[in-house]
Amino acid sequence: MSWRTMRESGYRIMFTGVFSVVIAFIIYSRLSGTAGDIPVQASQLTRLAYAILGITAASLVATIYGAYNIFRAEQTRTAGGSSLLAFITGAFYDKKYWRILAISAIGYGVFFAFLSQILVYRPDISFSERGIAVPSTDLTPCCGSPGYMPMFTAYFTDHFLLLVIPINVILAVVVSVMVGFNLALSIYAYRLRQNVQGKTSIVGGIGAATGLFVGCPTCAGSMISAVFGLGAVGAGAGASVLAPFQTAFMAASLPALALAPFLLARSIRSISMCKSK
Repeated sequence: MSWRTMRESGYRIMFTGVFSVVIAFIIYSRLSGTAGDIPVQASQLTRLAYAILGITAASLVATIYGAYNIFRAEQTRTAGGSSLLAFITGAFYDKKYWRILAISAIGYGVFFAFLSQILVYRPDISFSERGIAVPSTDLTPCCGSPGYMPMFTAYFTDHFLLLVIPINVILAVVVSVMVGFNLALSIYAYRLRQNVQGKTSIVGGIGAATGLFVGCPTCAGSMISAVFGLGAVGAGAGASVLAPFQTAFMAASLPALALAPFLLARSIRSISMCKSK
């Protein structure tokens, strides 16, 4: 398969995934809203809610797979070139960095899930005492803005639950993959610099640590939480106090995460030029 065919296929798959979930959210919001023009029975809405959750999961998989195909196509197209994109894609010829990407994305995803209340652990609350069967699941099909409904809750233990809000899960997956990608590229640049310059200086080490910190936007929120002592007031209260700051961190981190690979690529290109001399 040529790189053009692979890239076109990737764009089609990714567009289909994004378009499907956006249209599904809009249609579901219209059908489930109190001002909806089309009345929907409760049983029908429940089935539709589960369908929307399924579409969300399938669309995420399709979008990631489409982006992967586009990346591989660009990797083939720019092989041996000197553009920034060539240095970004070139780092992933070594499968080791794909593994780093996957492990760091999963690890960050779990961390982010706890901080954003997708995974909730509340030792101060007993769900069974509140009349909730454990383990059990619950579906909230109505009503809210597009992307926020339906909500699915799974009570695993008396103190631990999973709260699925579609837009939150999408954000968690996208940010986690971007963080994993940046961390893998940062590690590649760090190791390349070590190979060229030998031992890393103190300044270089601080720069590398800073780069990894920027690649982990939720870490900034956690540090503020620790500095102000929010960790001592309980998980629920700490998350509540931190929530407004966390939203700002995530809003600022998305453009930064998108720009970071190109900044890292400039560093990689400079190191590679020194290595070739």
